Amino acid sequence: MLNPVEALANLSGASQPAIRLILSVLVSYPLGAVYRNLKASATVKNLYVAISGIIIILFNYGFDLYHSVLAVAATYFFNTFFATSSLLLPLSFCYHLGYLLIGYYFTTSDTYDIKWTMPHCVLVLRLIGLAFDISDSREKERQNKRDDKCIDVPSLLELIAFTYFPASVLVGPQFSLLRFRRFISGQYEAHTTGAPSYAAKKFLQGTFYLIVNQVGSQIVSDSYLLSPEYEQESFFMKHVYMGMWGRVSLYKYISIWLLAEGAAVLFGLTYIDAKPGDREYDSDELSGCTNIKVGVFENTSKFGHYVESFNVQTNHWVAVYVYKRLKFLNNRVLSHLGALLFLAIWHGFHSGYYITFFMEFMVIRMEKEIEPIFQKNDRLQVLMQQPLVKVAVFVLLKFYTIVFAGWCLIPFVFLSFGKWWHIYSVARFSGLILFVLGNVAFKPLLLAVLPPNKPTVEAKKAE
Repeated sequence: MLNPVEALANLSGASQPAIRLILSVLVSYPLGAVYRNLKASATVKNLYVAISGIIIILFNYGFDLYHSVLAVAATYFFNTFFATSSLLLPLSFCYHLGYLLIGYYFTTSDTYDIKWTMPHCVLVLRLIGLAFDISDSREKERQNKRDDKCIDVPSLLELIAFTYFPASVLVGPQFSLLRFRRFISGQYEAHTTGAPSYAAKKFLQGTFYLIVNQVGSQIVSDSYLLSPEYEQESFFMKHVYMGMWGRVSLYKYISIWLLAEGAAVLFGLTYIDAKPGDREYDSDELSGCTNIKVGVFENTSKFGHYVESFNVQTNHWVAVYVYKRLKFLNNRVLSHLGALLFLAIWHGFHSGYYITFFMEFMVIRMEKEIEPIFQKNDRLQVLMQQPLVKVAVFVLLKFYTIVFAGWCLIPFVFLSFGKWWHIYSVARFSGLILFVLGNVAFKPLLLAVLPPNKPTVEAKKAE
């Protein structure tokens, strides 16, 4: 007799681990509803959160729970004995990232597998970020600059609850211990009365994207890009299919993030209590843990919009704990490369991860070089206001962003060199040529064709 998970897998065509993942995210909604009505002490709330999250990990990975248990135990040990030591950060960073990489070494394959390493990579960022926050707090205290963002070392129960928060234990989003403490203490309760309706909105959005992904992947599948039929397509249609495939593939991530965010909203974790000007400020007061900005993503006209809208909390984590910590290099380009290298290592050993993040670096750098040239030419800006030109530019930019987002995603999904290199060769390495030329030749060529406007006498006087 089939168990329910196996039956759903056979019915949908998805793998059993994928079904378990979706069911676990969905069960976080009733867990969040129960928590909202839980009138109890912080200890009881932490216990409820911890037990719920541990059960979810057990349901998905069984005995492999011990990997996260070891991570919690190591963190508690480091926090207890090295909280005031300069060794806290290197010990935590090396242990957690090293353990994850060893896990990748023993479990990795040529496909993206849903194994214990998936939630563990989420956990690694959360616990390394905690070490950063504790270390920063101790440094502020040594300088007599303690403020309301400083944190004390968490108790073991609090640490377990923080680690296993049900709505984010599998796929994120990331959040700080400070936010978690305010949530548990009830500081957000008065501000989250609209959480059920907002969570329902996220649930519906996530369900929609999940359906589109499932339907779309039947039309343009991974296997199609490796097929002889794809090789026979025209150069133009190869790129159209590549863009369609990339969009559908991204919807897989978007759907699960929206569903997870909806559950976190229902718990009451996502209230924004930052002041205008702080990073977390947003006109929507319940979007404090947003991992995908759907409006920005669907209206992209440049790759900078993808970076702004996609995997928001992870990008913020890397910006705060990696990019800004590399300022001693005195070079933004090197800091950017260092942050992307960390992301590639965090994902694993496959060459595809490194190529994808290198592509991101090249395309973002290209856009930053080229965009000001267009903006500083008045004649071009006047021309861009013409209705027909506006339409043509819109179509061109949508084609560019969708198609080459698919191009950049190919190594990330296909992982192994043989697969992504084959698809790139079939597409005549178009994206690689575009991005290399964009970084080397586009700026001088465009400056020759579109020189910046000379400042007027009045402008010079104003300066």
